[in-house]
Amino acid sequence: MPSYKPMPKSVFISKALLTNFFLLFLALGGSAQNIISGTIEGYEQKPVSLLLVRGDMRLPVDSAKTDKNGNFRLETKSWYQPGMYELKIQDGFRIPLIYNHENIRFVSDAPDEEGAVRFIESDENKVWHEYIVAKTRTKALQDVLKPVLQQYPPKEAFYQQTVEEFNKLQNSLKRKADSLYHHRSELLSARFIRADAPAIVNLGLDFEQQRADLLAHFFDQCDFADTTLIASDILSRKMIDFLALHQTPQMDIHEIQAAFIRGLDVILEKASVENKTYLFVLSYFIDGFARMGLTAITDYLSTLPHLNSDCLDLSTSMEIERVAGPHRRIITGSAAPELLPETINGEPFSLEHFRGKLKILVFWSVNCQHCLKMLPELKKLSVKFPELQIISFVISNDRPKLDEIIQNEHLDWIHLSDGLIWESPVVQSYMVYGTPTLFLLDEENHIMAKPVSIEETQSLLEQYFHSEK
Repeated sequence: MPSYKPMPKSVFISKALLTNFFLLFLALGGSAQNIISGTIEGYEQKPVSLLLVRGDMRLPVDSAKTDKNGNFRLETKSWYQPGMYELKIQDGFRIPLIYNHENIRFVSDAPDEEGAVRFIESDENKVWHEYIVAKTRTKALQDVLKPVLQQYPPKEAFYQQTVEEFNKLQNSLKRKADSLYHHRSELLSARFIRADAPAIVNLGLDFEQQRADLLAHFFDQCDFADTTLIASDILSRKMIDFLALHQTPQMDIHEIQAAFIRGLDVILEKASVENKTYLFVLSYFIDGFARMGLTAITDYLSTLPHLNSDCLDLSTSMEIERVAGPHRRIITGSAAPELLPETINGEPFSLEHFRGKLKILVFWSVNCQHCLKMLPELKKLSVKFPELQIISFVISNDRPKLDEIIQNEHLDWIHLSDGLIWESPVVQSYMVYGTPTLFLLDEENHIMAKPVSIEETQSLLEQYFHSEK
């Protein structure tokens, strides 16, 4: 299996700032503003945790313990911002909450069942819960109908009846969402509902036309200028769903990256109306795709497409540069960052020593089974292309095991390691999130390519050396 960098306490750069911010205020305390309380039947004298929701992030902000009757009480602090929260109980069940400077009181008679929550106090949550229950029911019924729509002969009467029922369901949910928004537009939850409501699928079109129509109207009711959407998981979920529509099972990794870039271009253009939203979108995707090893996408994102730099304030500009700058420094065509001054055997090393030669730089780990399977293939490439220089950077501090592997596999190339594993400045400068990670460096020590597999590496080498002849 590949080896991956352990997930840090903060996945995206903005999360690190948020974590520090909230920890600071937790330490300082703050006056109570409102009460979040509830009764969870069958859940007596057990812990409950209040989590802050920001995209995929869940930050613990407070906790309590239910009494012998399943009651609990939390006092909000003055620094609590309006937005989406979750109440997590021990069994993994989570109750979504909307906080907007009001008391919240609910009763749950079955914490392991959907829709078993009744809000006694909080208009925000009454409206949001009404929508969520309707959406959950609609989706469950639509999931039953989808196999019929996919497999049943379209000319049959039953198929047409299924289409009518599907349309009835999606139109009913749309009317529900529109009604809640228009009648309670002053509520934060109403804006969340409007943004969250699914786009209508036009079943009168063929599949490709359906997808094109859905893509064209996917964000019709999602206001990217509304920064309150950042204080929820709505925008992140919708963006992921939008990108998923660009992918088909037949695509290879390069086609998938190209398709995602097309989708991201739409998203970033929409996000450019508000710098805070743009920063959230950029942070969310650039780190996420880096961890997936999709470097063509991170190269694209690091160029900051559609960013309106004329309207940037200094703090946002610095934060955007902090997010994108490290990725931009290893974009294809850029100068490769220097490695270490010595090999594992204490011999002097510099990339300058190998100027004029094509080089493979491979980051790997002695505990990565996928790496160990790849090493013999790299060995074959070094034999097939004797002009090629292989440089390995080992993300490990297990020197005996490294020496054993080098000896057993006859890896007679340059090996580097500083023993700092994922904290290595070299690993961080190359934005390595998993092993193996490959870079192809040209004669001038620029990053020529970032192949995602040994097969792609071989193909690039064959093209290069064939063109040289």
